[in-house]
Amino acid sequence: MDDVFDMIDTRKPGVTDMDIKSAEELLGIGFPSQYKELFKRSNNAQIDEWTLFPIKDAKNIKKTWDDIVRQNQDVRDEGMADDLLCIGEDGTGDKLCFRIVDTAIDGKIYLWYHETEEIEEVASNLKELIVSLSVIEE
Repeated sequence: MDDVFDMIDTRKPGVTDMDIKSAEELLGIGFPSQYKELFKRSNNAQIDEWTLFPIKDAKNIKKTWDDIVRQNQDVRDEGMADDLLCIGEDGTGDKLCFRIVDTAIDGKIYLWYHETEEIEEVASNLKELIVSLSVIEE
C-alpha cells in the first residue's frame, strides 16, 4: 500500500491494531490486510469522491463516532443485502462494500447503487480501487 498512499486525498492519523481488532469483533468479521494497512496509516481516508468510514479511534471518539460499525449496524440501508459490509460512500447514497462469506471477506470492492439496490464489482482489492480512481481523476 506504500506505493499508492500518495493517491489518497486525506492524511488523517491512522488507528491502532487494537482499534481495528475492536471493529472486527463488533462486526464479526476480519478485514482484508490491505484495508488494515491503510487504516493504520490514515483513518477515514478520502479517495476521489469516496470517503471511507472511519474505524472508531479510542483517542479521538468525537471525530470517529460515525464509524464503520455504526454504519453497518445502526444506520444501514434497508435494501442492502446482509452479505455486504459497507465501507464508504460518495454522498449520493451509493456505497462501497466488501462481500462477506461466513466471517471472511474476499477483499473485492463492490459498488452498491442505492436507487436500484444492485451491486457491481469495481475492483479486485482496495489497492486496485485506489489506483483506478486516481487514474480517472488525472
